[in-house]
Amino acid sequence: MKKHLIKLIALFLLINTTYTSNAQEVVQGLKQVFDITPDNIGNAMVEVSMKLNAQQWDMFKRNTGNNTNIFKRNMEKALPKYYLTDFNYSEDQMDRSYKIKFKVLGLCYLNKDGLWESKLEVKNPDVTKLSDKEFVLTQDVLMNGTLFQQTQKVHLPDGAKDARIDKDSFGKAVLHYSTSTGSFFSVISIIGMLLTLGGGFLLFKSSRTPSK
Repeated sequence: MKKHLIKLIALFLLINTTYTSNAQEVVQGLKQVFDITPDNIGNAMVEVSMKLNAQQWDMFKRNTGNNTNIFKRNMEKALPKYYLTDFNYSEDQMDRSYKIKFKVLGLCYLNKDGLWESKLEVKNPDVTKLSDKEFVLTQDVLMNGTLFQQTQKVHLPDGAKDARIDKDSFGKAVLHYSTSTGSFFSVISIIGMLLTLGGGFLLFKSSRTPSK
């Protein structure tokens, strides 16, 4: 199951960018933007951007220094079910902001109905459909005394159609869409199954044939 991607990333960023809040204190106004761009085979490029105030930026730099590899190591630990590649980090010190880009293999997968599916793990978000291939989901998330204003932007590949965002039994957002590639993979799977069954039948038949 493809779960917890956004929450784990948010938690990871929280650990690396903020200070410990008092029990009664809520840090307001931290904004995270997730740009998620699936390709035609179910992998996705993910870009996470965040802007900090002066105090948060100072804490962030003290925690990370110039060792940007810490992002990759911690992200891999936070997302053990995924294979991450093409990792890139950039920052704008004047603007006190940074971006993390990486590819997630298998973020989208073909379900039993032949549709591409991805569990976005956002509960009861506000969803705006910008076009047939673009959605924006917004949600406020309170974690460890810090209020995150999260925005997810989903950019579907060329050829995507019938895209929609549904909710599962827990109220969490689930992305569905179809592509000609998905149909092709479904046909390949059926052909592969038939070849396997055919090979098994021939093996069974040959084993039943008496030797001369």
